[in-house]
Amino acid sequence: MIRKSNYRPVESWCDLVDGKINANLIVMGSSRALVQMDPAILDSVLCTNSYNLGIDGSNINRQIQKYDIYKIRNSKPEVILQNIDVWALTSTIGYEKEQFFPFFWDSDMRKMFFKTEPFSFWEKYIPFIRYHGLDPVTMTRRHPRSLYKGYQGMERTWDGSSFRQQGSLDFSVNDTTLCMFDSFLKEAKEDSIRVVFVYAPFYYGANSLISNIDEMHQTYQGLADKYDIPILDYSDMWICHDTTYFYNAMHLNKTGAEIFTDSLANDIRRLNILSSAGLAGEDIGQNGAADAVPGAGDGAGYDGHRVGGHEEGHGKVGSQAGILHAHLD
Repeated sequence: MIRKSNYRPVESWCDLVDGKINANLIVMGSSRALVQMDPAILDSVLCTNSYNLGIDGSNINRQIQKYDIYKIRNSKPEVILQNIDVWALTSTIGYEKEQFFPFFWDSDMRKMFFKTEPFSFWEKYIPFIRYHGLDPVTMTRRHPRSLYKGYQGMERTWDGSSFRQQGSLDFSVNDTTLCMFDSFLKEAKEDSIRVVFVYAPFYYGANSLISNIDEMHQTYQGLADKYDIPILDYSDMWICHDTTYFYNAMHLNKTGAEIFTDSLANDIRRLNILSSAGLAGEDIGQNGAADAVPGAGDGAGYDGHRVGGHEEGHGKVGSQAGILHAHLD
């Protein structure tokens, strides 16, 4: 019943477990991928089939686990767009763990998450008890689909309250998670999958809250150099200076996400790493998303972001450092 309800945390898992995705391009990340990278625009500009595997409130351990389930049930992608930021290399467990409950019948899901998530014995083995304390009406009533190919555009306006209250941020690395990420990148390279690191936009000034931003850049640069990964940095894109395009300092609203995704898609096209991307060619201005998105073509381009491990412009990352811990709300 819950699987058929389109309850937002469960919705994309249904597509994934049922093997309905089979995308050429996959987006990975936390809510900063989930609400900011629009597959409709990626598909239009790149003439491809993309899907957003972003998972709310979840760092790299859960992101890789979700991709591992994807691999079992779906075909291998050509390209993975991996969002990177101040939180990504720490570990997440427990948040919205009810999203896994409807899939406990699935042996691959049990194997993946029973060892890592803090499920009690009762939650694992007693179906009705595992939902105790949750809202059964919200979880079981039929919702309209809130996601398009895994993406959730947010029709919201600016609320800077959490940003105003935020203190400093520390980039930290969990050794176990870093090892997991390194293994993921190594496996992708061996499978001839091109990974692209993406610093998605933050509202300007937030990067000053990161106390060790140079360490963050050096960590991701080291991984990029090791596995020949381009880094696209949009943290100083022009929309980062205008609250019109954000609903909080670390999440773009739907309008901002469309502008950002258009710039991202055109930069991916220029990298020429997707077999179908050349089909877009010079027709993008007439038929692609660029015509439909305000400000298209005025984004990061190749100014202010790194490409192929070599810095072009100064490319800095910013972050709203919320008590939200990269949750979309």
